[in-house]
Amino acid sequence: MPYSFRDIEKRLRKLGYKAVRQKGSHVLFSNGANTFPVPHHAGRDISPGVERQIVKLLQMSKDEFRRLV
Repeated sequence: MPYSFRDIEKRLRKLGYKAVRQKGSHVLFSNGANTFPVPHHAGRDISPGVERQIVKLLQMSKDEFRRLV
């Protein structure tokens, strides 16, 4: 199931991440220790590969990440 940027953003906020800045079409999220970009292309979903990379950076399983609502 592809996610929109808003879906990813909600889940990251629940984990304590905040959008610290934006450069072009990528928003950088940080929790103070980890910082990483998330693409924000209007009208397009986040690809499964990018979702995998985010989940890997968060050191969570894909199911744990998907259950965050």
